[in-house]
Order: sequence, then structure tokens, then C-alpha cells
Amino acid sequence: MRKFGALITFLAVLTLVYGGGGAPKKEDMPKYLQLLEKSSSAKERAMAATMIGKRGAIKRSDVEDAVEPLKNALQKDGAPEVRAAAAEALGNIAPDPKTTVPLLIDALKDKSADVKFAAINALGQFTTEAKAALPELKSFAQDKEEKKLSNAAKIAVKSIQQKNK
Repeated sequence: MRKFGALITFLAVLTLVYGGGGAPKKEDMPKYLQLLEKSSSAKERAMAATMIGKRGAIKRSDVEDAVEPLKNALQKDGAPEVRAAAAEALGNIAPDPKTTVPLLIDALKDKSADVKFAAINALGQFTTEAKAALPELKSFAQDKEEKKLSNAAKIAVKSIQQKNK
């Protein structure tokens, strides 16, 4: 049974890295949710969060059960790659902004630049629903030392400040 799980993980990583097979399927979500919540491997948890986010970008209702575990991973996982993948997934899924945007704003204080970068991008995906993040994002946008974060923040600010068309 353990070898089977490792094979599934290996195939999922191949799919993620090489894009084989297209987007993850709805029927695979329970497997990814279980990996996110129970795997001892940070690499597997991060991959699971990424796959859930990819599916959620296609159809949010397919991943509704994963939103709270993703939020939990963003807040509490010890591995920065998992927190970053969770932030990215939440941006792709864009669940209730009233509860998700504050968590992403908190993630901007993370020690990991990768988590901050993912949270900045996720906030930008919420567009006008992430107006509460503008002060923090504008601060990042003016950072002359962290160019990657600064550029991402500038894009996020533009996305959030867009005019309704």
C-alpha cells in the first residue's frame, strides 16, 4: 500500500512539473486533500496544495472541502514551501474574501520571501475585494531591496485598484 501511495505521489509530481495530463481531476481531490492534511513530506503537502489550487481555478466547487485545510496550512505549516503553495492555491480558488484576504495579509509578515511573494500574487487575484491589503502592498511596492516582491506588489496594487468595467 505504501509503494502505491509513493507511485501516486510520483505521478502527481510528474504531472505538476511536466504538465502531463492537463489539469487535475475532481475525483483526485480527496487524494490531494489527504496528502495536504496528513503527509509528513513538505514536498508532498506543497504539491497537493498546488494541485488543489489548479483544480479550484477551474471549478471552485470541486475543492470547497480543501479551503479550510489550505487556510490552516497557510497559517500553521512549518514548511515555507507549503505555506507558499497554500497562499497560491487560495489565490487561484478565491474563496470568501472576508475570511481569506485577512489571512493573506497576515502572510505578508511571514519570514519567507516565497510565502510573501505567493501572498502578494494571491491578493492581486482577489482584485477589488482585497482593498484592505493596499497599505501593505504599497509598502512592498516601494521596497528597493526586494525587487521581486516590489514588482509583484506593483502588479497586485494595479489589479486591486482596477476600475469596474
